[in-house]
Amino acid sequence: MAKIYCIDTSALIAAWYERYKPNRFPKLWDQLDQLITDGRLVSSSLVLRECSKQRSEELHDWLKPREAMFHTPDEGVQGQVDFIVNTYKGLVSAGKEKFQADPFVIALAKANGYTVITEETGPASLAKIPGVCAAMKVPHCKLMQLIDAEDWVLG
Repeated sequence: MAKIYCIDTSALIAAWYERYKPNRFPKLWDQLDQLITDGRLVSSSLVLRECSKQRSEELHDWLKPREAMFHTPDEGVQGQVDFIVNTYKGLVSAGKEKFQADPFVIALAKANGYTVITEETGPASLAKIPGVCAAMKVPHCKLMQLIDAEDWVLG
């Protein structure tokens, strides 16, 4: 069975603006689009909202027609979110927006057996997606690992 991936805001923004700009890597964006069409690349509806609020107007414009990939939290996901924010208190920083996407991305993946795609870096800690995913036994990887796992050739 093919993996389903749950992508975080950091992966989308890093890919679009820093690592895999659409004008330089159009085939990657075609491949991601195909994953979306196939229902294999999803995210939380809060990621779309975060992309609209950050320095990502062009990215948001690309995502908007693909709105079906963004899931509104159901009861199972919301239960996971509650557990995450109460257990891993550093994940949602004080002073930041109350409903950051991070716990929703992890919860969506946990509730459905998806793999989280994130570009969060830094020391492994329970204040970052990779640390919380590891603690909760949620598979996670970076975008380059998704490219490898899907065996895409982009050149």
